[in-house]
Amino acid sequence: MTARVLVVGAGPVGLTTACELARQNIAVRIVDRQTSPSIHSRAAVIWPRQLELLRRIEVTSDLIGAGHRLDNVSFYSEGRRRGGIVLSRLENSIHPYAITIPQNATERILAAKLRSYGVEIERGTELLHIDNGHDEPYATLRSKDAALEGASFDWVIGADGAHSSVRRLLGVPFTPTSTDLRFGICDVAVADGPANTAMHYYYSPTGAIGLAPMRHGIYRVAMSVPARTADGAVPPPPVREDFQHALDTRAPGAGTLDIPEWAAAFDVRFGTAERFREGRCFLVGDAAHIMSPAGGQGMNTGLQDAVNLGWKLAAVICGHADRSLLDTYETERRSAALHITRSTGVQLRLGLVDGPIRRRVRDVAITLADRTGVLQRVGAPIFSQLDVTYSNARRPALVSTLEVGDRFPAFAPDPAADTSGETGSWPTLDCDRLTLVLWPGVDPIQGWSTFVRGTAAALPEIACVDGGGIGNNALTAHLGRKPRLFLCRPDGHLLMRSALDIRRGAQHAVRTIGPHTLQAQTSQKETTA
Repeated sequence: MTARVLVVGAGPVGLTTACELARQNIAVRIVDRQTSPSIHSRAAVIWPRQLELLRRIEVTSDLIGAGHRLDNVSFYSEGRRRGGIVLSRLENSIHPYAITIPQNATERILAAKLRSYGVEIERGTELLHIDNGHDEPYATLRSKDAALEGASFDWVIGADGAHSSVRRLLGVPFTPTSTDLRFGICDVAVADGPANTAMHYYYSPTGAIGLAPMRHGIYRVAMSVPARTADGAVPPPPVREDFQHALDTRAPGAGTLDIPEWAAAFDVRFGTAERFREGRCFLVGDAAHIMSPAGGQGMNTGLQDAVNLGWKLAAVICGHADRSLLDTYETERRSAALHITRSTGVQLRLGLVDGPIRRRVRDVAITLADRTGVLQRVGAPIFSQLDVTYSNARRPALVSTLEVGDRFPAFAPDPAADTSGETGSWPTLDCDRLTLVLWPGVDPIQGWSTFVRGTAAALPEIACVDGGGIGNNALTAHLGRKPRLFLCRPDGHLLMRSALDIRRGAQHAVRTIGPHTLQAQTSQKETTA
């Protein structure tokens, strides 16, 4: 079978993109210039929204099994806890927690899933050239034995990182902003370390340091370090003594470090590609955007790129959607990446505030936000990426009204997962089709079951979900107290919503959603009929 899609880059984002396509029997090739997988952990946290989305390719349970669960995020300053976020209090996700897992373990799980779809990673294969001027992009590849190959593809996806060859060959402008900030990271065993159920951020006059527990007593440690030496040279990566000194001065009593399993250092840069699409070629993950390491949002943002592009491209290739649907990938994901880049920048600057007065103001602000609940209500959705929306509506951060483009408070099924006791309070959305959620509101409605059956029978191409009997106060808070229908995309974002009058019968619901198909792109105005 001739491959229709070429994915360049076999990190988590490229692998997820390939899995999204291969799952639907779309012929895909995935190449990576590296001859072997990375042995280092690099990105190490997966947040709730990504755990939801990865259920689509049935790897979430494996990731959770190989990872370490985190329920909280705590913020400290000068030795005192100032506030925190309790992920386990998230009321609108089946995964109210994050996991830490080494990136190489994530890649192994994703590669195994891709292999189960019959696709192997072609390692040691480098993209040399793309001719994107025709109906089909023509790629020139060089294999690890130096053999050259030219091949045409329907689509090319660049998931090849911050120094993307795809982006460079397409001529997409990308000018990241350099900072005077540098971070050192390591994975290391910590004796008498802080609670292993939380991610810990410590702020001090000498810099910031963060600790994220992993399995078997290992912690990911990240700390700010001098960007340059006195003579302007790039300093070498920090060693154990450097990390221990930072821990002792910035987080007194936070433990004693062993010899790091590995360590590295990098300059902090921010940047978003000017375009995420060039004809039949797309950019995802770090090829499209790089951001602050604060909050561990980079890989997670790329995983959302992969799902957003994956379901849309699959719908187009399979003939279920018009090609214009693909125009929305850049519109939605570039906006989301810019939003997340700004929020991670704020968190980074928050930890590196200069001057005693400004640090005091920061500490008081965090404490007040924690005591009033604002930190939880605002911070938890941001960290978890449950706040990512494709809505154009402007509203206060604390308003929970569900708007078109928002993530619908539900999840995709994962048949491989043990979800005993987890699925009864949440509607399940279809991974490949539109899902119509019929919501009766809070008051009993005579004839409701007949109405639901009639609507489902009239719309065989759409998955219909009966929201009646779902006893979940959080869900009611989002969906409202009156009858409504909600049409959801395969990635769980809301396509349209409408008031619902069952007295007008199932055909009323059919006529209401009729124009709102995948061909109609991704977001429609609210219908009041």
